[in-house]
Amino acid sequence: MYPISSQTLDMKRILLIAFVVTTTNSVRAQSSNCERITKFGEAELCLAKVNGYKECYLEPKVRLLADMTEVPINMVLGFYLNNSVYEKRDSLGLIRFDDYFKIYGTKEIKDYKADKSTLDEMQKVLAGNFISKNWEEMEKEIDKIDLEVQVGVPTVIDSYTLNNKSFTYIMLARYELEGVEPYTMAMALNGMLLNERLVWMAYYRNYTDQSIVDQLKTNSNKILSQLMKGY
Repeated sequence: MYPISSQTLDMKRILLIAFVVTTTNSVRAQSSNCERITKFGEAELCLAKVNGYKECYLEPKVRLLADMTEVPINMVLGFYLNNSVYEKRDSLGLIRFDDYFKIYGTKEIKDYKADKSTLDEMQKVLAGNFISKNWEEMEKEIDKIDLEVQVGVPTVIDSYTLNNKSFTYIMLARYELEGVEPYTMAMALNGMLLNERLVWMAYYRNYTDQSIVDQLKTNSNKILSQLMKGY
């Protein structure tokens, strides 16, 4: 075995210091763009700042609403209201609103390390008419939510890939709530990879006509790009 020279040791020390500094700067750079850091399984996820919206899941009334309207198999990771609705957040549950989105994950895969192949496989499953074929099973999960609401079978009207770490489905679903005029929601469902985890982002708008769908796509794409910046 050859002896290790002091010059080699110095070089290793310099490289180690450089690595630590680079890593620290990278974490700080990402953290500066985070509204909040949360965990999904053992993975830390940066909930990015998104222009025009405020992440507020930890606020009691927002959290109560978000958890009440999520199926038991999922967990809400982040909930974003647009700035005007955020100012009225103490009235949530009393007002009807849209133009909001949530980030959530499926509990059973919180410790599963996902990659591009995982994302591609999930996209294929959904493309194979999974949403319609399995709607009865999904309805059972929705029935576990303590709300008197009827949700129609979601209709997929478009799907596309914005980048190589995500995919998007555009859907319409009709809602019927006792004492409220039936209405239709337009939703962008986005599967995405964040720190080796497959998580979801769903963005909602009240549907009236095709112009809402166009706005939905544009806004969803902007939001998705900001959420995934740095991943």
